[in-house]
Amino acid sequence: MSYTINAAEMRTQITLQSPTISEDTGGAQSTSYANVTPNPTVYARWINSHGQEAVTNEALKDVQRATVTIRHRTDIKETWRVIKGGENWQILSIDPVRDQRRFVELIVERVKGSV
Repeated sequence: MSYTINAAEMRTQITLQSPTISEDTGGAQSTSYANVTPNPTVYARWINSHGQEAVTNEALKDVQRATVTIRHRTDIKETWRVIKGGENWQILSIDPVRDQRRFVELIVERVKGSV
């Protein structure tokens, strides 16, 4: 059975970014992100999951997850992030759907500050 997606469902524009770790003169490391090459901006099917709350370091956080389906590509890594509407979403998992080399599903997560 083939996994298909209607092209009209892939209407959410996202940008894929990869991390770069740099070190300052004092030896402190910081992470910055840059658009991947080639083709950092793609269209995706975006399906939000229900949010949940988490307590981290005594602060209440709002955690949101989504399932993002894009056309197949082999370069995606779990260290990357997705930018949607100016918001950063960390990639949690990557699933090459049924190994058909047509689509890739990403589970992404965004943690909003204290609620």
